[in-house]
Amino acid sequence: MIARTAIALMITTSAALAGPAAAPAGDRDALRQYCTGDYLSYCGEFAPDSTEVRACFKQNKAKLSPGCQAAITSYNKAQKRADLR
Repeated sequence: MIARTAIALMITTSAALAGPAAAPAGDRDALRQYCTGDYLSYCGEFAPDSTEVRACFKQNKAKLSPGCQAAITSYNKAQKRADLR
């Protein structure tokens, strides 16, 4: 049950990291896969879609796992591409 809750929270968190435009599902899946543990370790006390969680991820960027950092970078690039359309 906790794992499902964490995944649901991460889906919402992933959308909060880069803004309102929808990123491709693969990018959201990568965030969920690679960042759920980091979210729970560093930012789990914050609501997933809050400005606090975005600030927490930025503040803890150096502590995030390499996979999570790469997933965030990929997600943000997808967001920028979507914004240009």
